Amino acid sequence: MSGQPGPAAVPPASILPKKRDLPPPTLEDVRAAYRLFLNREPENAGVLERHLAASPSFAALTQRFARSDEFIASGAPPPPPLLPLTAPPLAVEVAADPGPMAAMLARIGGYWERIGAEAPHWSVLTDQRFLPERIAETKEAFYASARYDADLIVALLARQGIAPDSLPRCLEFGCGVGRVTLALGRIFRQVTGCDISPPHLELARQEAAARGATNLSWHRSTMAMPMPEARWDFWYSRIVLQHNPPPVIAMLLRRAFAGLAPGGVAIFQVPTHCLGYRFRVAEYLAQTAPVSMEMHVIPQASVFALAAEAGLQVLEVREDSHVVSRNAASWLSNLFVLRRPA
Repeated sequence: MSGQPGPAAVPPASILPKKRDLPPPTLEDVRAAYRLFLNREPENAGVLERHLAASPSFAALTQRFARSDEFIASGAPPPPPLLPLTAPPLAVEVAADPGPMAAMLARIGGYWERIGAEAPHWSVLTDQRFLPERIAETKEAFYASARYDADLIVALLARQGIAPDSLPRCLEFGCGVGRVTLALGRIFRQVTGCDISPPHLELARQEAAARGATNLSWHRSTMAMPMPEARWDFWYSRIVLQHNPPPVIAMLLRRAFAGLAPGGVAIFQVPTHCLGYRFRVAEYLAQTAPVSMEMHVIPQASVFALAAEAGLQVLEVREDSHVVSRNAASWLSNLFVLRRPA
């Protein structure tokens, strides 16, 4: 259950965000424009008011600063627009009864099993280089790309004063073909890779055996057992949860948090907002269009509620919207670092 959106990864039309106009900018948005474009604070409150009066929309505000003499003279590239702080709440159902939950899992599981047989490496990183006809020449680059994940994990743990050696049992959810799992095996003593797709898991096993990785094990995720029953000290998932409907994301996070041993750490990424996104279980299951690589959202408040329910500490939350879309004005993704008290 891994992958990134790409040119060929198109969600069903019924769950695509409907285009919505952004709300008008505020004084805080003008102040943010000063900081983003000019790298300084405004001279006084009066200039904020004047810029706001001349900027009826975010597009007008952006152009006003991007075309200013001061910004042009700086030679800096224009910053990307960000999701406004005034973004409206989302209508998202994050709970479902067992029957609909099983139907959602069967729907997405069928897609990942199919794409795992057709284009397994491309489904993990949707880059044309990793299509089946090219993977023989690009496989090393594909697996080498996991170095970013390894460096990210080590840096996040270091900022919290946590040594990887103190977290011997690692579980990666949505391991795909073992791209990141192999890198995790060089950091943690024991690593289990979980995925819903048998074709992905088989390729992961083969790659691990070919590379002599002996501290890795594998688990096929099912409705009854999405993760092993054993406890783990470190839980990791990136560019994975986003491809599951919100109730499935919530169920997976609840299971992940419950499995954390005392002192255990969870690091994961998930989209938490998208302008115009909505999710209703009945509407989703009523779709008849062929299943594709879907993109979903679970609100931040739901993630924090699940963490509180499990008694976890929130250590760090970072924005990483570039992971899900180039349109940072509409999408918000977060990287979470949580820990169970020792």
